[in-house]
Parts: sequence; structure tokens; C-alpha cells
Amino acid sequence: MIVKFWGTRGSIPVPGNSTVNYGGNTPCVEVRTKEDILIFDSGTGIRELGNQIISEDNIKDLHILISHYHWDHIQGLLFFKPLYDEKYRISFYGPSTADYSVNMLLSSQMGNINFPLSIKHVKAKISYQSIYPNDKITIGNINVYSLMANHSSPTLVYKFTYNNSLIVYMTDNELKAEPAEDTIEYKSLVEFCSNCDYLIHDTMFDEISEISKKGWGHSSNISLANFAIESKTKNIILFHYNPDHDDVKIESLLEETVKHLKERGSSINCVAAKEGLEILL
Repeated sequence: MIVKFWGTRGSIPVPGNSTVNYGGNTPCVEVRTKEDILIFDSGTGIRELGNQIISEDNIKDLHILISHYHWDHIQGLLFFKPLYDEKYRISFYGPSTADYSVNMLLSSQMGNINFPLSIKHVKAKISYQSIYPNDKITIGNINVYSLMANHSSPTLVYKFTYNNSLIVYMTDNELKAEPAEDTIEYKSLVEFCSNCDYLIHDTMFDEISEISKKGWGHSSNISLANFAIESKTKNIILFHYNPDHDDVKIESLLEETVKHLKERGSSINCVAAKEGLEILL
């Protein structure tokens, strides 16, 4: 299994010289096995992933799992070329409520007010499936589990297993909702992530700015490190960067996290997600 990062940024894309190392595209993570391709979120990073997919002749089935419908997690979808090619079968999964369904992900974005193409221009064979907290679904040989994140909009955490590997994708999640360690929700997240091989997690803030941003639905690198120790995570991946954090800032957050883990006597490995990073399991 290969996990590849195509977009790592939160809120808005931030292209430019100051973000060239870690990337300026918004969230998109590809999980590829010999049998299946799963795509987590469709931020602007999905455009380049789509270009890669159409260059390969043997791919027909794609599975796109949306954590939530904030703009930065869906804004690249309409530039995903397989969407307009009839040879592809694309299955969408995501949270659903009485106010919106998964298929609104497409229809609400397309039309002459927001976009020059309409839903009728979509040629791929599309299907939709609602995912609810505490669900389990199977996609090919991959088991996917869900849990509700602590965010301002209904947001799902996805845990997926393949062979003996266990990975958690937890973007847009606030860990330090006081008193975090005493809440049922926090304990549920710890249990959900217990002994995972990799935890991909929101690090929108540094430790200082996190204090003034309570209730915003995001976390700091230090809160993530402490959570990883508690959940016995093996590897953490800093993700969903603040658009104001350039490469230098992200590098300092990585160094600070590594130092904090070491000071707490932890052997957890920490890396910072960057566009093009591949994790082989």
C-alpha cells in the first residue's frame, strides 16, 4: 500500500516561493493498493492526481471519501479530469444530514453561477454513499471505519486497514477543547486511534495561537504530539497547514514536535506532510 500526499494545506491554496517545499494545495491524499485507489478529500491537490490517473491505462474504479464539505476539502473536484470521462466509475462517500446529501457535493457546485459546466457534463459513472459515525465499510480489500471529529461542521475521521497496516486520516479536528482529556469524545478518539501505524492530523496552529483559537475546530502540533503519546500511535504526520505558515514555519513546527516527543521520552516518529510525499506500507 502507498499513501501519497497531493495537497497538505488548510483553508485556501497558497502557491508561491514560500510554500514550494511543503506545498500550497488544499487537502487530498491518495491511498493505493494493487487492487484499489481511495482518495481522501478533494481539495485543489486532486487536480494533479486526476492528471496522473488519466495517464494510466489500467485504472477504472475510484473511491473518493470526503471528510466534510468545507470549501478547502472539495474545491478541486470540478477540475478532476476523470469526472468527465465515461470510462471511469467514481464512488463518493461522505457525511450526510437532513439538510444535505452526498450528491449535493457535485450538484451544488456546478451551474452558471459558480462554474461554467453543469452536472450534465459529468460523464463518469457516479454513485454516492452516506457515511455516519461508527460505520464500517469495505472497499475492495480495505476496511474503512468512521468517527465524528471535533469541528465546526459535521466532519468524519477515517481509519482504514489493509493487511496489517492501520492508518487514521483526521483532518480538521480540535484536540484541546477544555478539559479535553475528561470528555467522552476525546477518549473515543484516543481509542479509535489506538496503536495506529500512522496518524495524519490537523496542525493548523502552533501552541501559542491555539490558546486564542478555542472552538475553531483545529489543533496545534504539541496537542497532536500529546494525543499521539496517549493513543500509542507509532508515526504522526503533520497536516492541514495554516495558509499563513510558510515552509520555514512548518520546518520549525516539525523540529518543535520532534523535540517535545523526545522530552516526553517518546519514540514516536514525526514527519511533516509535503506534496509528493509517499509512505510505503
